[in-house]
Amino acid sequence: MNKLVEEYTLQRKLLAEALVEKDYMELYEAEAIKNEFVAKLGEPRYELSKLELSIARTKLKLEMIETCERFKIPVDHSHIDRELEKEFQKHYEMLRNMRLEIEYAHTIDDEFEKTRRSRALEMKQIYLDIASYIHPELTENQDKNLNRVWKLVEEACQQGNIEKLKRLRKKVINDYGNITENNEDLEEQLTLIKKRKLAVQDEIKAMKNRFPFSESDMLDDEVAVMKFRDSMDMDIKNAKEILDKLEKQILEKLPPMGRYKN
Repeated sequence: MNKLVEEYTLQRKLLAEALVEKDYMELYEAEAIKNEFVAKLGEPRYELSKLELSIARTKLKLEMIETCERFKIPVDHSHIDRELEKEFQKHYEMLRNMRLEIEYAHTIDDEFEKTRRSRALEMKQIYLDIASYIHPELTENQDKNLNRVWKLVEEACQQGNIEKLKRLRKKVINDYGNITENNEDLEEQLTLIKKRKLAVQDEIKAMKNRFPFSESDMLDDEVAVMKFRDSMDMDIKNAKEILDKLEKQILEKLPPMGRYKN
């Protein structure tokens, strides 16, 4: 029985660490890596996105003009432009957000980021201390009071309020630190904990394969960053050539300048 208790305690600890790591990645690391990526490569990425949007809009405009010509409908360029503005409104909003992200990323200085990282790591440890006692996935009986305390913990983490987290840690240890585990059905609980731990670890692996985590290694390698920038510069050049050809096709569809002269 002692071995079973030891194994249960160990797996419970590992699950707590995995849960906290996942939350830490979502709450802090994702934003930190994204800000670094935007600061280093945001401008060419924004330029390429803007060009791709212009290409998509110009292609659609050309298709609309050709449809009017095919069905012998008078081409109203002003009406087409208004419809395109509506069609691409969400995409332009995305571009505006990208521009704001770039401006924000360039306001972050190194000292600020070092302080922020230090505070985030401290917060992660405090959060782990608390989660080990009252995380919903580690606690069998979730009463209303415990749920309320856990919500306060989550709010403090989202706000980055370390002082509040420290107070909550003290309260949690005082209130729940001496509660003994229920040894009934321990094997079943152990099986569930192991299964959940593996699932959370798989979620972490999947996160690391997605943006921005997928770019973290590249961001630490200046040569890789330059290669990435060169690749984007080539894509920008190609996009400009495509857009130029499309715009020339649009111009060819416009009536001659002198047609409407008296």
